[in-house]
Amino acid sequence: MKKDLSKNLKRFYGIGDLFFTMMTSVENYFFNFFLTNIVMFDLGIVTFIQTVTTVVDAAFSWAYGAIMNSIKPLKWGRYRSWLVVTPWLVPIVYMFKFMKIGSDSVAIVIIIAAGILSSVLWNFPYVANVALISVAAKTPNDRVSLSTSRGTYNRLAGIIFSYTGLPLALILGKVVGVDFQFAALAFILGTAMAISYFAHFKMFEGYEAIEETDDKKIAIAKKNKLGFVGTLKALVLNRPLLVLLVADIARWIVNFVASATAVYYFTYVLKNPGYLATYMIIIGIAAALGAFTCKFIANKFSARTTTIAYYLLMGALLVFAKTVHTNFMVVIVLLALAQYLYGSIYSLMPVLFADTVIYDEWKSKKNASGWIMGLNNVTLKIAIVFRGIILNTVLAVVGFSAAIDPATVSSEVMSGISSAFLLIPGIILIVGGLALAFGFNLTKEKVEEYSAEIASRS
Repeated sequence: MKKDLSKNLKRFYGIGDLFFTMMTSVENYFFNFFLTNIVMFDLGIVTFIQTVTTVVDAAFSWAYGAIMNSIKPLKWGRYRSWLVVTPWLVPIVYMFKFMKIGSDSVAIVIIIAAGILSSVLWNFPYVANVALISVAAKTPNDRVSLSTSRGTYNRLAGIIFSYTGLPLALILGKVVGVDFQFAALAFILGTAMAISYFAHFKMFEGYEAIEETDDKKIAIAKKNKLGFVGTLKALVLNRPLLVLLVADIARWIVNFVASATAVYYFTYVLKNPGYLATYMIIIGIAAALGAFTCKFIANKFSARTTTIAYYLLMGALLVFAKTVHTNFMVVIVLLALAQYLYGSIYSLMPVLFADTVIYDEWKSKKNASGWIMGLNNVTLKIAIVFRGIILNTVLAVVGFSAAIDPATVSSEVMSGISSAFLLIPGIILIVGGLALAFGFNLTKEKVEEYSAEIASRS
């Protein structure tokens, strides 16, 4: 029998996700800027660096859970062990991603290697951390409690980073030099992530049971094992899942492109980099409110209907914002509304993924929940690849250069940056919403019907 959730788990599970999100925010908000404005690489090299690191990361994104499930469990459990095995190495490796060492050629190799290795090192504890929810939870209410706690800390990370990210980088720049300010910030937040994951490690002590060796249970496990063909069928023959993956890639692209473009938008379009902090705090609060309140809307209209509507409405808001892209007050209000919708989408997407799990089990008579739910990590990695391609392509097309004076920047460059920040994400969201509307046919009624039939089989 699993023991009840401790008070520490109920209250503090997710603190590791808070610092994990803050750590990765250094990359999301400042990596492209570091490459173009501090290292002074041309856009071709910047695109090459980002493409290589993100493609390799995406290629391995599906494997972490498979590795943990296939190898012999480590000393402290199959999942819990990973909360202390690799996180301590992350800050040491991660900071080299924001450092120029040696010639351009040497620096490129070091930055790419640091980007790939740091992602590998933090993906193991990230996946293990999520898997431990099902390990520790006894009831659906327990799972909701842990998931909600984790989601709350994750949203709070954006608010805290908006206050501390850039100001802390600037302070560090005075200590270690401007060239190393983001490296120092990456190291500090990477260390905080390792410490907070160690806190999770302590919280989950005693929740991972000794793995069963009973012959009957082993036989049942082998019978239900999907194998390569089963996992392939769970993807290829699940049309709603394929459509959902497209939409999920779209929303992640919007998130990452907007994050990476924000510093350019406020520097070269609004000509006030100080607005970035204001923007980050406002969208952080708006997204947190959206994540909290969406359950009331979804319970009334269903998660599918709410998600589709929010995709389309958010896309429309961003497209409209492009028409007034030089008006800070109007744009910030529109972005706040858009991020409220994004916070809701962020919370509702796992519900739609769970619906495709039920559909697949109804169809194949096998449960592929681990594989299907894990695909959310794959869509995230694919979107990161597109982030660099979209942003740097737009900058190259409009003739952007780090040497451009923000005070005299051309209207063409301003329009291009605004398109990358507002128009292109808006169009991508509308396409994703339409894909869901016409391709994701798992209504609430159908899912309930499939669930009832699955229950009757048992």
